[in-house]
Amino acid sequence: MNSCYLRVESGPGGDAASLATVSDGDALRAVRRTRRERRRPRWGLITGAIAATLVVGIPAGAAAAGFMARTGWFGSPNPGDHRDHCISAEVTEYAGDDEWIDLSAPDLDKVVASGYPTWMPLAPGVTREDLTARVIGISSADALTPVTSLRRTYESESYKDWLTAWIAANDRGDTAAQETASRVITEAADWPAIVATDGGRITDIMRVFAERIAAGDREAAQAAAEYEGAPGWDGIDRHELTDEIFEEVYGDDR
Repeated sequence: MNSCYLRVESGPGGDAASLATVSDGDALRAVRRTRRERRRPRWGLITGAIAATLVVGIPAGAAAAGFMARTGWFGSPNPGDHRDHCISAEVTEYAGDDEWIDLSAPDLDKVVASGYPTWMPLAPGVTREDLTARVIGISSADALTPVTSLRRTYESESYKDWLTAWIAANDRGDTAAQETASRVITEAADWPAIVATDGGRITDIMRVFAERIAAGDREAAQAAAEYEGAPGWDGIDRHELTDEIFEEVYGDDR
């Protein structure tokens, strides 16, 4: 499940304020071109392909002084433009009321740790510390991202853990553990950051996978693990099954 980045760079001579920005129209056209070119929507890792990379100029004073992970910027980091609604990887949206986080800041680990979703169930063998370290590693970049994308990364990484837990339980014939994993996989489609950033019926796709997995469909679990990049994937290509599920959800809208 991809996230939206605004890459912060300097313009000519190192003056960040002089950097040309990408217009709303240019960004949306880039997304539409990607939609036409891709056969399937991408909803995998946060570090996967980005449909439109937006390069943002920031005030020269801010660039010179530097800032910590919490920038204090909400909506668009570019004063005067309307790029406060970000579309990424065709199917992920971020609204304009988010604070932008500097992913290259030295205190990123503390900001990520502070956003840990305490309500979220952890898969067997996964600790809060393990998951937090993973999210920090995935998120570190020379970029800005909405704070919701960090929350989404926690949720999407945990979702992958539960797919792997279901597959492991199925391997060993542990019906109780399989049922627990299936329940969480079903609930994941309603997790707040995943729902809040769903711009392309991703939660509908998750629900179709979850229904099949709840019915004991190991192939569906493996197809979901493959597309999410979950460690439980067995390495066998199941794109035809994934396409079948996308067809069920999107129909003629694909």
